[in-house]
Amino acid sequence: MPLAKFESMLKRTMGLDIQSIGRPMLERALQERQGSCGVADLDAYWLLLQMSEPEQLQLIESVIVPETWFFRNREAFQEMAQLQQRWPRLISASQPLRILSLPCSTGEEPYSIAMALLDAGVPPSHFQIDAIDISPQSLHVARQAVYGKNSFRGDYLSFRDRYFALNEQGYALSETVRQQVRFAQSNLFAADLLAGQAPYDIIFCRNLLIYFDRTTQHQAVTILLRRLAPEGLVFVGPAESALMMLHELTPIKAPMAFAFRQGAPKQEIARTLPPTVAYVPLAPAPRTTTARSTPARTRTANDNPAMLPPQASLATAQLLADQGKLSEAAAVCEQFIRQHGASAAAYYLTGVIHDAADRKQAAAECYRKALYLEPNHADAMTHLAALLQTMGDYAGAKLLQQRARRSAENNPS
Repeated sequence: MPLAKFESMLKRTMGLDIQSIGRPMLERALQERQGSCGVADLDAYWLLLQMSEPEQLQLIESVIVPETWFFRNREAFQEMAQLQQRWPRLISASQPLRILSLPCSTGEEPYSIAMALLDAGVPPSHFQIDAIDISPQSLHVARQAVYGKNSFRGDYLSFRDRYFALNEQGYALSETVRQQVRFAQSNLFAADLLAGQAPYDIIFCRNLLIYFDRTTQHQAVTILLRRLAPEGLVFVGPAESALMMLHELTPIKAPMAFAFRQGAPKQEIARTLPPTVAYVPLAPAPRTTTARSTPARTRTANDNPAMLPPQASLATAQLLADQGKLSEAAAVCEQFIRQHGASAAAYYLTGVIHDAADRKQAAAECYRKALYLEPNHADAMTHLAALLQTMGDYAGAKLLQQRARRSAENNPS
C-alpha cells in the first residue's frame, strides 16, 4: 500500500512534513505498529488506524524522536529571567506571568523555565507555565519528574543540587518546581488548542517548525502569534529564526536566545543590571603571536570587530545574529578565525549562524570542524544531528544522537 495516506494523516494531525524525518523512518514505524497490533498488512492497519485514536497516538509516538535536556540553549532562559528588570509590569501578584511551552516533550524545558524564574527571585505565585505535547508517553515522564543522567548536560549543573534529590529511580524534581507547571495533551494544530485561555506573555516553541513544510511553518507561526500577548516574547530554535523574520516580529537583542517580540517596539530597553542566571561564556580561542610587537592601545566598541579581544569578537557576532544580520555575523566569525586561529566555540557559533540562515551545508561543515577540535562539544553534536536529519542523513543523525547521549552519560557533571 502506498505511504501517501499515512503521510497525509500525520500532516493533518500534527503538521509533520515526512521529508523532515524521511520515508524510511515512517516505513519502520509502520512495520513496528503493524506487528504490535497483529494485523496482516498495511491495508488492515490503515483500517484499524481510522477507528482507533489511541493507535494514532501510538504511531505518532513511533515517529517522534524527542531530544531534550535541562537548560538546553540556556541563553534563552537567561533572557527570559531578565523580564523582572526589563518589563516589571508583566510580573505582579494580580497579573501572573503566563508562559507556554509547546511542545514540552518530557518536561525538561518547562521545568527549566520554572527554575530560571525561581532563581531570578520571582515568587511562585507570580507565574504559571502551561506545557503541551502530543505524546502521552512523554507527558507521563514529565508528570513523574524523575530524570536520568541524559537530562543533565554541560557544565552548568548547580541547579541539580538545588532542585533535585537523587533516589533509586534517578533525580527526582522538587515539588516547588513541579507545582508551577500544568501539563496537557494536545498539539499546535488541534482545533480546540488552549480554548478559552488568555494570551501568553512568553511562548517557547523551539525546534518544532523545522519538521514542517514552508506553508505549514507559516500557519504554525500564525497560530502562535494569536496566542501571544501584545509585546509578548516567542523563543524558537536557531534554524527557525530566519522564518520568524518573515512575520511581524522584532528580534530581541539577546545573544543566541533566538527571541522575538510581537510587533515593533517603540524603543529597546537597555539592561543596567547583571544577569540573574549564571552564564558560562564561550571559551576564547588562543591568540596568535607575531615576531614583532606593536604598542598597546585601548580598544573601543567602535573598532573593527575582528580586532577586538576574542570574547568581544564572538559576542559581537552573537549580537549581529540576534538582530537578524546573519551575513554580517558570519563575516565577523570568519574574521575572528583568520585572526585568532581555529576554535570549537568560533566554528560552533558560525554553524548556528549558517543554520539560522538556512545554509545547511555550510552549517554542517562548521559543526563538524567544532567537533574535530572538541569531540565532546554537546551542542555541536545535537545541532549537527538535527541538521543531518533535515538533510535526509538519518543514519548519521542517529549516530550523533547516540554519541551525544554517551558523552552525557560519561560526563554527568
